[in-house]
Amino acid sequence: MRKYLLPLSFIVVIVISIVIVVNPFQTATLEEDPISQKWDDINQEEVLMEVGNEYVEVVDLREVELYKEGHISGAINIPYEEFQDRYNELNQEKRIILICHTGRMGVESADFLVEKGFDKVANFGGGMAVWDGPLSTE
Repeated sequence: MRKYLLPLSFIVVIVISIVIVVNPFQTATLEEDPISQKWDDINQEEVLMEVGNEYVEVVDLREVELYKEGHISGAINIPYEEFQDRYNELNQEKRIILICHTGRMGVESADFLVEKGFDKVANFGGGMAVWDGPLSTE
């Protein structure tokens, strides 16, 4: 029995060490996830239903040139590079729908708005790369 005591003690120490090292990482991950849960990921049909709604602002995060070539009707242009300096132009009482090239900049901007206290935020996943709805050049 004594010959098993040392290896068993060694195994217990290793297991405890693993639990101590791994657990903080799991806690940190759980704390980061809720931000991404506080905004909606919406599809093209949902965006089209919101166009023209006075309680919604559609924000096109693409560069000015791309916006001028064609954008969702009624969308305002705040390029991604300027967004953190200009987000205060948005009405926090309205639902904010973000759209960019592929959705990545929209995700980052949605997280930013949530951190700033906006609670009605949505991102069009896939961005203009997958948009096949009507476009405006006005």
